[in-house]
Amino acid sequence: MMKSYNKYHNGEELTKLDKELVILMLDDYLEIKKLAEGDEELMEVSERLYELTNNIDNIGLYDPEKRRKEEEALKIEYHSKIAEEKGAKDEKKTIAKNLLNMGISKKDIMKATGLSKKQITMLM
Repeated sequence: MMKSYNKYHNGEELTKLDKELVILMLDDYLEIKKLAEGDEELMEVSERLYELTNNIDNIGLYDPEKRRKEEEALKIEYHSKIAEEKGAKDEKKTIAKNLLNMGISKKDIMKATGLSKKQITMLM
């Protein structure tokens, strides 16, 4: 997408696909309309975009700042989940190590913690 956008800004010749991709990135209707000139389908798309953009019912539906905050919240949630899973895994290993020190068999530790025999052996 960026390659097409760069070609557009460098004044290079664009394929129809390039134009379609660039239209998705532009936010100036006049620029979109100029880019669509000469291609009936793209001109129709530019008109439809204009109608949608200026429809009072659609104005404000897309809020870039709100979207950024939502994406940030998803990232935080994802990393929290990863950290929580790592913490649970570390806790299992700590428990297994304590059970080993108490003389509990590897087989029983495997049942109690869900760790594999190899994971338990590595704790020794």
